[in-house]
Amino acid sequence: MGFEKFEQLVSAFNRGSLDIPDGFLSSNTTYSLNGVSYESLIGRTADDALVRMLTRGAAAYRTAAKALHYALQRPVMTLEMMSGPDEAGARTAHLRIEGRLRDSGLVFSTVFRLILRSEADRVVAMDADCAPDDLRRISDARKQ
Repeated sequence: MGFEKFEQLVSAFNRGSLDIPDGFLSSNTTYSLNGVSYESLIGRTADDALVRMLTRGAAAYRTAAKALHYALQRPVMTLEMMSGPDEAGARTAHLRIEGRLRDSGLVFSTVFRLILRSEADRVVAMDADCAPDDLRRISDARKQ
């Protein structure tokens, strides 16, 4: 996975775009948040083809990005750090997300830790960790 494509993804997010650089994700890229798979977060299993279509690859990224754009008025993502690939080819990134919460207008800022696993220069797994209280604040803001 090229660092340049990740920077392009961050730049697109900051423009309010859901564009994904060509070849950045696989069609089957999996996602997890605080150790829980995206499929489990929506209360389903990966056994269902429709669930996989919605919770993997570009569709899942766009859903999560759109949720952040809605909850945080004009969010800005800043790449604070990205490690080189480890022995397994995984990279760790720290992303700061800032914006104003839709429900209260209060300033919001948090750091997500991402672990990106890749094969053949495509991200095949993206695992995010974030403080549960920050996730609750984002969720509450989305309900407005």
